[in-house]
Amino acid sequence: MKEWIKSHGLLIPFLFIVLFGFGYQAIPLFSCFYLPLVLIYTRDKPWQNILLIYFVSSMGFALAFLGNFRTATTPPFPMAWFMFLASFVINLVLIVVLFAERFMRKHNTGMTTRVLFTPLLYTALWFLIGRLGPLGDYPSLTTVTIGWSEFAQLSSLGGRAFLDFLLALSATVALELPTFPLHQLVVSTPHFLQDTHHPDDDLVVEHKERSFWLHPVTLYTILMAVLLSYGGMATNIRRGSFYQTIYPDYIPKTEPVGCVVGPGDNLGLQLSHDIWFNQSQALVASGAKLILWSELTTIVQEEEAFLNKSKAFAREHGVYLAVTYGLGQPVRENKLVVMTKEGEIGINYNKAHPVPGIELQPAGPNVLQFMDTPEFGRLGGAICFDFNFAHLIGQASDHGIDIMLQPSWTWGPIGTYHGQGNALRPLENGFTLFRCVSQGVSGIFEPTANSVFQQKVASNNVESYLFYLPLVKRVRTLYASIGDLFSYLCILTSGVWMALIVWWHVRHATEEEQIRI
Repeated sequence: MKEWIKSHGLLIPFLFIVLFGFGYQAIPLFSCFYLPLVLIYTRDKPWQNILLIYFVSSMGFALAFLGNFRTATTPPFPMAWFMFLASFVINLVLIVVLFAERFMRKHNTGMTTRVLFTPLLYTALWFLIGRLGPLGDYPSLTTVTIGWSEFAQLSSLGGRAFLDFLLALSATVALELPTFPLHQLVVSTPHFLQDTHHPDDDLVVEHKERSFWLHPVTLYTILMAVLLSYGGMATNIRRGSFYQTIYPDYIPKTEPVGCVVGPGDNLGLQLSHDIWFNQSQALVASGAKLILWSELTTIVQEEEAFLNKSKAFAREHGVYLAVTYGLGQPVRENKLVVMTKEGEIGINYNKAHPVPGIELQPAGPNVLQFMDTPEFGRLGGAICFDFNFAHLIGQASDHGIDIMLQPSWTWGPIGTYHGQGNALRPLENGFTLFRCVSQGVSGIFEPTANSVFQQKVASNNVESYLFYLPLVKRVRTLYASIGDLFSYLCILTSGVWMALIVWWHVRHATEEEQIRI
């Protein structure tokens, strides 16, 4: 028993780290311990440890997301079998990364391999899951860290993948701590105060300084100090505010905008269109100039008649009206249609990424639409789960969109988690996000994390809210300019690196075989 605890006792705290480090009741600090513990348990250990950590990690993730399909009318944990199956599939990333690292370190034990290969491959695989998988970046391990504004802001440099890389790099660097030359931090007696001086002393000092400054811990500390300084500057020094400029000189004007929250899955209320037009009219009376309905607020059978009514409302009240509805029952299309003040259709969008297993209608085109307005600049929009696909929302940068509309409908325990992940998109692309959600987080999210105009409210069903949207142009970001270049570099570097090691291994084995012959 003692031997088992010594060899595998780490798995017990690791299970709790996974359970409460990710998912719907996450403690962000716990997520930072995940990868270091994985590497401590598996590196230079029997290969069976990889399978054990994979099993425990998969169990922990399944429990962290177990209530994913829970609603007010279901048992506490419906489709639990599916959540466990999905967790074991997603955690195959861990298997691939750990066995690849083991192979690489077997043939190259250098510090560069120990520190850089795993973060590169880890980032590459998670990017491919987000880019090609049916869930986008929904299961990403960095979602819980987005509340740390200075860190989240770094996504403006390289997207979510850059956050993945830094988190993984922190783990491999942490394992280098035992080799860190801590004694070199102690200030030694200056040479001119020493009694004797040997010519070789300069070479020794130079070598020590080089080993200290080139150590991964030192380099990572400097890197994070620079990056977090940038993140702090971006989140705390607003454009035009430097140096200590007075508020009226740099704080932009705002425009009232309204959020009409739909009824969830109450079909009777979804078919009662007048309720939602009446709520919209009340928001107009409160001063709203743009009104957004949450996802599937209504179910529409006669689309032309419904759209004519929406156009007439927008024209009569002189407002922009963004209605969201399901066409047909069962839903054939999940739509966001934005009316101009003149009563014309500016955006006619069908959801491009229906939720797998939940929304059975065909996907719409994977193309963002936009419209120009004198008050708000260039408006764009997408629906709920679409925002988990960075390559789709990245089109907002290509089109220079200033404000993105996101009607959404979440359920059960997922509302806050989903809002956290979606809040990364304005940071990456520089637009302002207006979010209207049934059973989730509604409000205004700026392209700087935790900024002065950020407005959030936990919104349930059949409610309406007034927010104040800042009238600003989009912010230029590095990610908006280079897109997923950093991610592709991770794929290329880790792939070529491994291919070279495999080639060297095969060639070396062939040469040894020839020598034996």
